[in-house]
Amino acid sequence: MQGHLEYSAGKSWLVVVFIFCFTLITILGSQAQTIENLKADLDMLEEKPGFAKDTTYLNKANELGFMLAESNPDSAFIFLDKQLQFCRSAKYKRGEADALKIYGNALQNKGDFKSSIGYYNEALKIAKALPEEKLVPGILNNIGLVYYNLGDYAEALNNFYEAIKGAEEVNNSNVKAAALNNIALIYFEQRKLEEAKAKYREMLAIYSELGNQGRVILAYNNIGDVELKQKRPLEALENLKKGHESALALQSPEFIEMTARTLADIYAALDSTDKAEGLYRQSIAMAKENGYGVPYSHSLIGLANLFYKKGDRAEALSYAQEGLKQAEIMGQTMQMRNANELLTKIYEEEGNFPDALSSFKLFKQYNDSINDTQSQRLAATLESEYEFSKKTLEYEKSSLRQRWLIYSAFAGLLVFLIILFIVSRNRNKLNKAYNTLQEKTIEIGNKNEKLEKALEQLKATQLQLIQAEKMASLGELTAGIAHEIQNPLNLVNNFSEVSSELIEEIQAERIKNKEKAARDRPLQQNSDTESENRENALEDVILEDIKKNLSRIIFHGKRADGIVKGMLEHSKKGSGEKELTNINALADEFLRLTYQSFLAKEKEFQTDYVPIVIRTNLDPDLPKISVIPKDISKVLLNLYNNAFFACASLKPADGGDDYNPTVSVSTAIVKSPSGKAGIKISVKDNGPGIPESLKDKIFQPFFTTKQSGNGTGLGLSISYDIVTAHGGELKVQSEEGKGTEFIITLPIS
Repeated sequence: MQGHLEYSAGKSWLVVVFIFCFTLITILGSQAQTIENLKADLDMLEEKPGFAKDTTYLNKANELGFMLAESNPDSAFIFLDKQLQFCRSAKYKRGEADALKIYGNALQNKGDFKSSIGYYNEALKIAKALPEEKLVPGILNNIGLVYYNLGDYAEALNNFYEAIKGAEEVNNSNVKAAALNNIALIYFEQRKLEEAKAKYREMLAIYSELGNQGRVILAYNNIGDVELKQKRPLEALENLKKGHESALALQSPEFIEMTARTLADIYAALDSTDKAEGLYRQSIAMAKENGYGVPYSHSLIGLANLFYKKGDRAEALSYAQEGLKQAEIMGQTMQMRNANELLTKIYEEEGNFPDALSSFKLFKQYNDSINDTQSQRLAATLESEYEFSKKTLEYEKSSLRQRWLIYSAFAGLLVFLIILFIVSRNRNKLNKAYNTLQEKTIEIGNKNEKLEKALEQLKATQLQLIQAEKMASLGELTAGIAHEIQNPLNLVNNFSEVSSELIEEIQAERIKNKEKAARDRPLQQNSDTESENRENALEDVILEDIKKNLSRIIFHGKRADGIVKGMLEHSKKGSGEKELTNINALADEFLRLTYQSFLAKEKEFQTDYVPIVIRTNLDPDLPKISVIPKDISKVLLNLYNNAFFACASLKPADGGDDYNPTVSVSTAIVKSPSGKAGIKISVKDNGPGIPESLKDKIFQPFFTTKQSGNGTGLGLSISYDIVTAHGGELKVQSEEGKGTEFIITLPIS
């Protein structure tokens, strides 16, 4: 809406065409299809018999007619003549009214306003006879634009107000906002700047609510234009910044160029020459790229004025000449006047008086033309002022009548509400009693829900007590058996070790005696010596066998001792005192300790095998939970030891040349299917895995997947009981040949 400050009065209808195009686009919405696509669609529909009477075809043809009216009015006339024949032959009144309106649009775009009014009136007559008068407000708005261009402001205003009234009735906010914009244009022409600004703000509010970003930008630009005319550049700058930022966000070249150009004018008025220069250059580049002839001339001359203010006459002369050339191509009287005025000053300062005189003559000619046209428009404005005021008063009276009708309706509604209150008062009492009953029902339901939760907790506690009692009974039995076995087992181990030591002493003594006898015996007694050696050799074999037997007794005795100690460990009770514990710290600390202990035991592993890689992924947001730290540590030690042993048992040759033994530990917050929060601890290895047939047995006491002589088979059983006693769960996931993962889940509360 900046155009009315740029064009000459002789070309003022171009301003309205610009506004008119925006209005039509707003009313009909953005066209999703190109002209080529629409033609292709119509060609397909024309292949069907009787296409000319198909409303789908006729509506699609009107869409094409609208786009032709905007881009090539001459071709639109030929197309629309044929389209009107089709609509009338098919007796499709809505399509006929739409085609007539589009015909009027094409005539307006050509500047033939008097001819367009006939088509608009004919379209209006048909539209009013339709069951739904949705087309009427848009046609009235277009008729108002025609009268505006003909200088009949009073009749234009009447149609704009009628368009607003109709738009409110059919709930068409786009037409209402477009009509408000056109009313503001009349106020602007009449120099009623505050009134124009108020209408633009109403338009801005509507388009903001509709989310029509392009029209919001136009509203901000219009408001800024008015404020610049009011010599309020700072207020204008605030509105134009909003519009420019929105145009950049929308990525619309047309709106970016328009707001950049208006911003440049404002910064020029504020003497911010650097900012104004940057924005003029942006406008020039975009106008040149997109073929915007009018803005291109405006910004070139604006930039020339900036250079003149800086004292750079050479640059000012170059841009002024280029701007004048473009203004002459476009027939812009206002810009031709401005360019010649600036050229007169430059030529005069450079001493080029012939060119200065020539430019001054042209400046005077264009200036007189503009003044004459403005005088004519002012006269037309003064002549229509009375009619304009009268129409405004009539509209206000109509609004007042509508308000009285609304007030009467409210009064009737109030009486009706009073009667309704009296009638429903008794019903409210019943409702109150019913609501009380409902509240009691809800209260009982809540109590039942609480009781159900308490019952669930009681059952869970009962299960824990049963498990604890079972553990206690099993522990007492195990402890009794273990203590009874411990004493004789210790005697067996001790006497076996002592006997083994005695045999070693006997063997050592026999070796000494042999050496002494060999030195003392004469050479001729060889036969006796051989006989004695055979006897001694037999005794040595017997002693060696006894020694081996004793070593096996010691080995299995120690293994039995380990089993007994495991049983005693199994029977031990925890302290029973839970405390808030940082599971991350516990898991990380015992992971390091277990690994160091494992390395100390497995000396061979450090030299012959690839070192185990340890990976941790501990959730930093893990809350502290109430557990028995000693018992949970025992569980972690058992799982870590199993993981390290599994990795160590798989040699690189078994796992492949690129096998890297890895133990991974992670923690996380999880939710059970019932929605309760818990903590998950995962211990994972990439060892040989557990066969499917053995998965159900691994938590049984004395069952182990390790080789004979390694492990007691009690570690996982103890771990399972500890986790269960804490109200948690211990599960295993394993795939043979790919590794094993143990998952502990503990409740948070």
